[in-house]
Amino acid sequence: MYFKKLDLEVDIPSYEIGERAIEYGIDIDNKFTGLWYSNLNIKDKVNLIPKKYESDFYLHFLEANSYILPHSDSGPTAVINFYIETNNCVTQFYEIKKNAKPYQIGNQTDGYVYNLDDLIETDSFIAQPRDVYILNVNKVHSVIPLNNTEINRKAICFSTSSLSFNEVEMMFT
Repeated sequence: MYFKKLDLEVDIPSYEIGERAIEYGIDIDNKFTGLWYSNLNIKDKVNLIPKKYESDFYLHFLEANSYILPHSDSGPTAVINFYIETNNCVTQFYEIKKNAKPYQIGNQTDGYVYNLDDLIETDSFIAQPRDVYILNVNKVHSVIPLNNTEINRKAICFSTSSLSFNEVEMMFT
């Protein structure tokens, strides 16, 4: 399984974005293009993660301003994304063809980037603001804008490196 939409009604909490923690992308005309994660301080309690699992998750604020290449994440095994702004983009998942040649960009550790020719499209979704999705970020995925407007995607990310996608999914069944 690649993702699961949670049937939850969650209000957007008040939050404060801190320092940028990590970024993946490039500078184009002196402007960073890609995605980045910042430290996050949520001022309101968000009762999303069951108490016994809270210590398995860390919190970041995700922002993206461009198409995101097909990749597997470095670090987390599963992420719960609470979308704030979505900009009409598809999150597309893939399976890897035999003999694919993945590569890494700066800051990647155990994640990889893939060429589209090395992939087979599988499931996808279009998130809306306030949607909550569990993503299997070990699987290759990309974010594709459906129109040419400026992209300004934002999500609160509850990430885990100690639980698998299936274990996170089971928390909500």
